Amino acid sequence: MAVSTVHHQESSISRYTYHVFLSFRGADTRKNFTDHLYMALVQAGIHTFRDDDEIERGENIRDKIERALQESKIFIIVFSKNYASSTWCLNELVKIMEHRKFSKHIVLPIFYDVNPSQVKKQTGSFAEAFATHEESFKSEMDMVQRWRAALREVADLGGMLLEDRHESQFIQDIITQVENKLHRTTLHVPPYLVGIDFLVTRISWWLGDESNKVGIATICGIGGIGKTTIAKVVYNLNVQRFESCSFLANVRETTEERNGLVHLQRQLISDILKGKAKKIYNSDDGIIKIKEAIRRRRVLLVLDDVDDSEKITEIIGAKIPFHPGSKIIITSRHRCLLSDPFIRHMFDLEASSSYGDLCKVFEVKELAFNESLQLFDWYAFGQNDPIDSYMEYAKSIVNHCGGLPLALQVLGSSLSGKSINVWKSALEKLKAIPDSKIQKILRISYDSLEDDHDKNLFLDIACVFAGKDKDYTTTILDGCDYYTAIGIENLINRSLLVVNEKNKLMMHQMIRDVGRNIIRQESPNLGKRSRLWHKDAFDALKEKIGTKTIKCLTIDLQRLLEEKYGKIVANHSKNSFLMSNEVDIEIDAFAKMQRLKLLQLDYVKLKGDYRDFPRSLIWLSWHGFPQEYLPTNLDISKLVVLEMLNSSLKRVWNDTKYFLPNLKILNLSHSHDLLKILNLSCLHSLERLMLKDCTKLIEVDQSIGEIKTLTILNLKGCKSLRKLPKTIGSLECLEELILSGCSTLDDMPRDLQNMKSLRVLNLDGTAICESNSWLSWLSLKRSKELGFFWASLPCSLVKLSLESCRLSDDAMPADLSYLPSLKSLNLSRNPIRSLPKSISRLRKLDELLLTCCKDLQWLPKLPINLSGLRMKMYQSMYSYASLSLLLSLKRFILFGCEKLTEIEGVFKFEPFENFEVEEIKCLFNMDSISSIQLQVYNYLTDTKMITTPQVFHEGGITSCFVSESEVPISFEHRCKGPKISFSLPQNPGEKVSWLNLCIKYSLVSDEIFEFLPSVYIVNETKELVWAYFSSFIGIPETKSDTILWVIHWPVKDYQLENGDLVSCKLISSGLEIKEFGVTYVAEKKDTHEDDSRLYYQGNEDIWRKIKVKVNEELLNLGSSGNVKVQIYNYFEEPIIVASPQVLYDCGIISMFVPYDFACWGRYSHHVIGNKVSFTVARSSSQQICWINFMVALVAEDDQIFDFLSRIEIVNETKSTTWTYHRRFTGIPKAKNALYWLSSWRFMGEDGDRVSFTVFSDLYVKECVIDLIYESDDNLLHKCNSTYEHSPATSAIFRWLFPVFVYLLFMSQRSLYRIQCLDK
Repeated sequence: MAVSTVHHQESSISRYTYHVFLSFRGADTRKNFTDHLYMALVQAGIHTFRDDDEIERGENIRDKIERALQESKIFIIVFSKNYASSTWCLNELVKIMEHRKFSKHIVLPIFYDVNPSQVKKQTGSFAEAFATHEESFKSEMDMVQRWRAALREVADLGGMLLEDRHESQFIQDIITQVENKLHRTTLHVPPYLVGIDFLVTRISWWLGDESNKVGIATICGIGGIGKTTIAKVVYNLNVQRFESCSFLANVRETTEERNGLVHLQRQLISDILKGKAKKIYNSDDGIIKIKEAIRRRRVLLVLDDVDDSEKITEIIGAKIPFHPGSKIIITSRHRCLLSDPFIRHMFDLEASSSYGDLCKVFEVKELAFNESLQLFDWYAFGQNDPIDSYMEYAKSIVNHCGGLPLALQVLGSSLSGKSINVWKSALEKLKAIPDSKIQKILRISYDSLEDDHDKNLFLDIACVFAGKDKDYTTTILDGCDYYTAIGIENLINRSLLVVNEKNKLMMHQMIRDVGRNIIRQESPNLGKRSRLWHKDAFDALKEKIGTKTIKCLTIDLQRLLEEKYGKIVANHSKNSFLMSNEVDIEIDAFAKMQRLKLLQLDYVKLKGDYRDFPRSLIWLSWHGFPQEYLPTNLDISKLVVLEMLNSSLKRVWNDTKYFLPNLKILNLSHSHDLLKILNLSCLHSLERLMLKDCTKLIEVDQSIGEIKTLTILNLKGCKSLRKLPKTIGSLECLEELILSGCSTLDDMPRDLQNMKSLRVLNLDGTAICESNSWLSWLSLKRSKELGFFWASLPCSLVKLSLESCRLSDDAMPADLSYLPSLKSLNLSRNPIRSLPKSISRLRKLDELLLTCCKDLQWLPKLPINLSGLRMKMYQSMYSYASLSLLLSLKRFILFGCEKLTEIEGVFKFEPFENFEVEEIKCLFNMDSISSIQLQVYNYLTDTKMITTPQVFHEGGITSCFVSESEVPISFEHRCKGPKISFSLPQNPGEKVSWLNLCIKYSLVSDEIFEFLPSVYIVNETKELVWAYFSSFIGIPETKSDTILWVIHWPVKDYQLENGDLVSCKLISSGLEIKEFGVTYVAEKKDTHEDDSRLYYQGNEDIWRKIKVKVNEELLNLGSSGNVKVQIYNYFEEPIIVASPQVLYDCGIISMFVPYDFACWGRYSHHVIGNKVSFTVARSSSQQICWINFMVALVAEDDQIFDFLSRIEIVNETKSTTWTYHRRFTGIPKAKNALYWLSSWRFMGEDGDRVSFTVFSDLYVKECVIDLIYESDDNLLHKCNSTYEHSPATSAIFRWLFPVFVYLLFMSQRSLYRIQCLDK
């Protein structure tokens, strides 16, 4: 995590006593210009030193001035006509310029009635003054020369020139410059700022948009998340960008006070007019005056804690004539505070105007654990790290806070300086009773809900449904007469609820505690509360104190007993204690609960008469139901959802008495004794029938065909089920049919095409292809030339899985085009030898799984979707044979396909004698090598094969592996080692069209099986790179044996010209490169040939077609699964093992990987060691906008890491520094390297001298830097999750995206290997 920028700046300014030191010639300007400037600085709150006021008479003037020089941040030097005549001023100037050399002091020259040229060249009045000085100081000419040098140096700084401007405007411009350079903090922010840098950077970039567009943004999030703090930090950082600014705090509270609205308006006008407040008679008058004030200047307005959009219009009005470039920031708990109609009304927009361009939403998320711990430590201990003896308690409290800064601050401050016993007691109390101060603030969001409907919905979710599926919960609560969809939206908008990527309803732990605490406050009597859960619910039932007030009651007895007695009772069904009377519940305990609608009785055993059981239930969850049938006197006719997982049921019911007209979800999964489910005709509203893992189920009743509302039928793992009812084909609304693991299922309905809504069909591990009925049907279909059953599949299918179904080529259709909607196809573990060419017509296909198809030999061209554009993009510069295949589909797995010899358009291998390139064939004795067998490893399939020499064709490149000991003499350029360099011939009539490479290597370690070997051609003259990642590698039989790898590489379309210096290199783990040989083939040059066009045009076409969203694309990749790196966490366990992930904070994209990916692209600077220095190249239309770097880190031993790793970038020309601290550092295995890849947003200008330094406990072996330039027009792009493609962001995307795709491939391969071991 990065140190807060604001905190950094604030601390740097606080070291100075004065903001400004004012140096001037008193006789010239003391009573006019300088006096006016001094007063303006003071009025602006800028502490300024000048000798008239600051030096008490009689004191040592020189000592005071010397001290003031050292304690001032900025020196303003006012050059006037007679400035040089004062030796005092000249000596002062020399001291100022000396200070500047050795510190970060800023010098701002002001040319009042002289120009910079006069000062630099000492002409005019300056020449006259120096003539006098040279006469007076003949013996001290060295001092006179120092004066002259100081004047020349300060004139070169530029500065500000009065010229023909009015002095008042000139002074105001000076004030603006000073404020910009000071970056003064104008609003108080907490002393410890953690985890806000990235969001602050995003908002600041949005504010820095120089397009002169008016904009309005909402900073939203739950109470106590840090919205106001972030708004203040952003305000402080960006005040200088606007002509006027105003921060209106606590809008919600203030508007509720008497005259609060007018008070806010008065403050706003005073801020905008900089203290020139106008009298306001009423709010309408205030709106008129505000509009008049803001129409004339570029303003920044921040309205803090707004709970209703109407309050915005009450303060500033509607149809507001904002000056171009003005920005409004609003902090709110209401995510959708700014609706489309409100924005159009507020800004008087036409219906066709772009609302999206005007309005932004920045959501504040909870802190990560390490960030939370750091913030808590600051408040609890006053330092970054917790005291060792308190560590366990600190972590528990931080976990309880759930990343909420308010809670961390309150609890950390309250425990500061307290004993361990107090900490222990406080933690126990916190688990039982939420902190009142935190609850009070968080409850504001609940109280702001508009009606009892949303409040009750919130309470039900907080007490029961937090963490459950949104659709599942909606089904239940709709049955309770809620308007659930709109209610959930309202809760989300108020930041009380979040729907995560898995469609789960997630609620912050402390927000949930608010809801539960509201219930506790209803009554001290458990039976008179509306909702009961866990131990309270159990106690109420045991004591039989329930009343009609109770609407919801939930118990998970297994969890309750585990908490009380420990894991010994985890297997409750076999524990005699659980069957004792102590945990049995009397049914008459429910007798008075007439309004109970939501009931969970997981693993509870009831005894008594079920006539006392609640009859108004909407939801009944009874996991571990202990009886074989539902009791006949159990009235559950109003149920909407019935869950009885892990039950002892054999049949659900024996007759039709259970008429359940409202039941929508029936889940009996894992009921291992269930034999049949009969009489489904009574379930008129059923939508989901879940019978997963009912291993003894032999029959599903024919009446299922009468359920016209059924959308999901899950029979996964029903091993005894032999057939489905014939009526299943009449389920026209069915969307998902899951039959995987039904190993004895050998018959399927023949009218699947009638199921027009079916999207998912899973038949993994079924026996449908082995049954006699199936084969006879196949014969019948073929005789009529109608094809296999595929033709009977509904065209609506999106996902089809037929893994382990023993499908053969005969069972595969010739034409798959009648499945146009198919996105996922799983044919793994089937004896197919090929796929039909028609698969290329499945344009929507983005997942193809062919794992362990051991007979698979050939694949046709695959369909290209949007992801495939990425493949073309990379092929333009790199030959990624396997990577391009991975990029063509989101998920394409071939592991275990050991006989695969060709994927059309990707790779193909064939016997060596078929090699058409005579220049290569003639190098070897065909008779001798054709009989020698060689082991070759295929990275794509993760298989080894022993074969005679083969020719491999990949991405237009042809190669082969031969068991020979020496590089043939015909390779004219030769050297030892993995890299060779040579110059192309100076022959203007020819162009190199082929490069032939011969690489001799031996095996060092098994790491060769982990990473693709990569070969590079580098045009050192033009700084261009082409790469070839081979999907194959020959494996020497022993470590002493060697293999020749011969590569025939077409380069006619590359930018390789006569005289260019070219290098070739091989990078691979596990191989030792003995020798490298290169020769080339030249052809007569086409006089009309244009290499640059051939090289660049393809890229540009792709860039125009594809929009790259860096945040979304990279973050969507997630982590890299089973590819692991060691990570050192400075706040938790010393070393953890994690997958490489995109780390994105403070505008910096980072990742740690175990492999050198630096040469996947061109790099600008490469050094051995931890520091790189460079000068920004001069360009009239471009600036640096990103720095890409790769750092190789090496661990010498298993040392303890006490030093917080950081990167420091210094613009030495502008004396500015950026520091990036990483709380997590990748740790390589001892003696091995780990590679840190990262991208920084960086603005560098022509000629700037920049240094890049890595500080770490680890040994920094090398650094690679790549500078990404962008045209000035593109620098206006903002950094947020919705911005579109620009050249620089594409460069970052191109740099990191292949790395992640490859790491994901490696992860999938590791998972496949683990599964193979398990089997």
